Amino acid sequence: MAVKDPTLDSKIVNAATEEFLECGFQGASLRRIAKRADLSTGALYTRYKSKDDLFCSIIKDLLSEVSREFEPMRQEYMEAQKDNNLDTILEAIRQEEKIYQQILLNYYDQCILFFCRSDGSSVQKQLEQFMTYKAQETVAYLQTISKKEINVDAVEILLFQQFYCYRSLLEKKLSKKEITSCLKIVEAFHEAGWKELFRQLME
Repeated sequence: MAVKDPTLDSKIVNAATEEFLECGFQGASLRRIAKRADLSTGALYTRYKSKDDLFCSIIKDLLSEVSREFEPMRQEYMEAQKDNNLDTILEAIRQEEKIYQQILLNYYDQCILFFCRSDGSSVQKQLEQFMTYKAQETVAYLQTISKKEINVDAVEILLFQQFYCYRSLLEKKLSKKEITSCLKIVEAFHEAGWKELFRQLME
């Protein structure tokens, strides 16, 4: 079996990233990716079985990082739940937002692919599943601390809007400095909304 050339794989990934960023998953062409990488389409297929396989390989580090950070975030909320204190819960929200912001900046191109260029790919389904799971987990968490009935639809809409906010920022192709500046305003807005929601549920 021939040993894969990591340098060649790097050329393919760089070429594919450019193609997917410009054209999105659906509009991207393996033929053009191969041409960008100065390869034959056949050589591309020896390393990636499909366009979807190639797309997934590009964002795997991003998904691994989200997965790695997910459990610590969960622990923050569990500790806040024990205290049943609004300030502790808001601090957990702030910590989660900081983590998301750091991931957004560290994996900028991959985040654009994930949030804005994945339509038609298996990654789109992963994004939808993640958002649905996050909404369900948030509702379940609120139910453990709330003294009132929770409007599940409203909470899901609020959470989805928060994700679409990230998508909107990435679509604008802002610099990392501009994204950081925007997120400070957006997160302050979200925090005020979550604070009021938690206050109503806990009083």
